[in-house]
Amino acid sequence: MHFYRIVILLAVLAPIFCWAAEPVTETFSHTVYLQPYSKLRQAAEQGDPQAQYDLAYLYYKSGSDPEISGISRSEKLAAQWYREAALQGHSSAQYNMAVLHLHGHGVERDALDAYAWLLQAAANGHKDAKVLMAELESVLNTRQLEEAKSRSEALPITKPRPEFAQDN
Repeated sequence: MHFYRIVILLAVLAPIFCWAAEPVTETFSHTVYLQPYSKLRQAAEQGDPQAQYDLAYLYYKSGSDPEISGISRSEKLAAQWYREAALQGHSSAQYNMAVLHLHGHGVERDALDAYAWLLQAAANGHKDAKVLMAELESVLNTRQLEEAKSRSEALPITKPRPEFAQDN
């Protein structure tokens, strides 16, 4: 019963998070959260990008959200699972990888890697990626932007998945 309260609370709070403070959660999967953690983990390990995204969210928010219990907070594991989903074309996971790199949460703090992930997210239709890209463009020089573009092109991303794209 406690687990279902988590589902409801997370569904209500998910749209509130802004990019400056937290990774976004607009593609939060309510149906996946109805599964026990072990099933979510199993689906993530089998390559389901939405399960990977949801598992990353749990790892990232655990400890700061009193409704999530039984899972230890781990920014490193959150980054690992966001990356897995991002490499499969999950635009919100790509955006979250950018935010994690900007803040140094679970990954090295690196504005160029952040911009590289934003390029992917924007190309896949993430509506907030272009806003954050514009902010980074105002502080990065031309050489840095070119390096970030090269890093983005080198990411081994599979074909974008339309079900994870956002409307612009």
